[in-house]
Amino acid sequence: MIDFENILDLMRENTHTIHVIVSPLASNDMANVLLSLNQAPFLAEYYNEVYEVTQNSHALLVNMGTISESKLKGIKEALKSAKENNIPIILDPVGVSATKIRLETCLYYLKNYPIKVLKGNYSEIYSIYHKKLSTRGVDSKSIEKEEIINICKDLSSMYNTIVVASGKEDIISDGKDILILKNGSPLLPKVTGTGCILGGIIAAAYSFENTINAIALAISLLNIAAELAQKEKGMATFKISLLDEISLMDSKKIMERIDYERL
Repeated sequence: MIDFENILDLMRENTHTIHVIVSPLASNDMANVLLSLNQAPFLAEYYNEVYEVTQNSHALLVNMGTISESKLKGIKEALKSAKENNIPIILDPVGVSATKIRLETCLYYLKNYPIKVLKGNYSEIYSIYHKKLSTRGVDSKSIEKEEIINICKDLSSMYNTIVVASGKEDIISDGKDILILKNGSPLLPKVTGTGCILGGIIAAAYSFENTINAIALAISLLNIAAELAQKEKGMATFKISLLDEISLMDSKKIMERIDYERL
């Protein structure tokens, strides 16, 4: 059994600053989730301040949800700061399977900066591995689990990073160990920004313990909260209940409900 208790207790008892560069669509919910976990989100992307913000943070999350010239300039400066100040970088390559500029940008980041965690859905991880767009021809539903497991393992070794592939089952690999997490709710993909929120939780957990277990905790926290939030009501109720359940989550609930496989 994975031991999560120490990591979650550390998060509840101590506050880390998490520098988040994320789409405005997800920023409010992500900030509230991190606050509910006793963490301090700092959402900054202005070029002239991001070096300092990252330097004074415990982790940097770069989410590619929305991009622009000014945002990409700010991201590059934040990545430079993280590299020079040994701040762990979590990269969420949103939409990397859909456009050439996103794919080329993410491949550049992986090549030139010490990305500690690469987190994307099956299609995004597939595209990064094969270095080609996949949304029109290959979506998450058509990628075999065994194939994405092997891709995660190879990508991890290739870029010296922990790889997370989110889907019906979530896969984590550090190049050696592989965890398959099976909790979750079919309602999660129907709420905008839940994947982005997951990136924030991963960044927070990883800032306390740089391990595959910390990432498994983050994923399980969200997925089990989603299971508990699923009620016979509409999507608005589910979203509010999800935020409630995340804020109320503890190690006991996770250990009682977690469904996983270690390869």
